[in-house]
Amino acid sequence: MEGPGEPLSVKAFAVKHIRALIYSGEFDEDGKLSIAALSEQLGVSRTPVRDALWQLAGEGLVTVSPRVGAFVRRLTPAEAKDIYRIKVAIEPLMAGWAAERADAGRRAAHREKVQDLVEIAESNDVEKYIACLEERRANLLDMADSPPLSEILSAIDGRVRLLRFRNLSQPSQLGVSATQHVAVADAVAAGDADAATEAMRVHMLDAQRRVMRLTERSNSAGDYWLSSGTTGS
Repeated sequence: MEGPGEPLSVKAFAVKHIRALIYSGEFDEDGKLSIAALSEQLGVSRTPVRDALWQLAGEGLVTVSPRVGAFVRRLTPAEAKDIYRIKVAIEPLMAGWAAERADAGRRAAHREKVQDLVEIAESNDVEKYIACLEERRANLLDMADSPPLSEILSAIDGRVRLLRFRNLSQPSQLGVSATQHVAVADAVAAGDADAATEAMRVHMLDAQRRVMRLTERSNSAGDYWLSSGTTGS
């Protein structure tokens, strides 16, 4: 991540702007990403655009198919449902283990950093909120000190990003999310594994309900990022 006031590299500039375009839905119905068009739109050469698309593929927002092209990743409603059922099952473990395994200093520092989410939520800056949330979540996962858990969550994280943006863009959701993450951080800071597990379970069940409603509405509306097929692509 770039530090405050540091200029973005050309690739980082392209990543930032293409990610914003994906989040806002400013692409054709098929979600195809044209390197030539993006290069012209952003005023940069094709190489950083191509590199940016590979980075976004690593983030789970883009699918790159050799000799076919790059496309905004699409999910099926069934895939979205499975992803959040998995998250409901395992993310409470992350919170509980963080409360159990991290020392008091790390737990207190995490609670202090989570307060940033409350402040960002008040500004209603969804992209900034998500960037901060992902940093705080990565820290919580590190505190849980479980390589197997890290591997499992890494496998599904890319599929979550677009759903997370769409969900948190709904009215009032940033405030709800921030409040729930503070509750988790409070329990972790107290070293109360049971309370941390339950607070995360409540948060994930709420997120699951909201995402399922969102995918139902988006599927009916034919939104480009949600596929009606049987597999995500």
